[in-house]
Amino acid sequence: MSASLEAYLVKLYLDRAARRAFLADPRRAATVAGLARSFAAKRGAQAPRGRWARLLARWRRWRGR
Repeated sequence: MSASLEAYLVKLYLDRAARRAFLADPRRAATVAGLARSFAAKRGAQAPRGRWARLLARWRRWRGR
């Protein structure tokens, strides 16, 4: 677990306002904390799972030529 994620989790645990903001809009709260970019990079590095996901990825690569 990264230090920035640990610090954010501590903030959520201890800070009532941060917890309310997170519960109201988790995606926005993660973006503001700088965690969404990290998640997107990790998600993009993973290979597509499942037959349809692989076919869709192959089609997208082909279409992008």
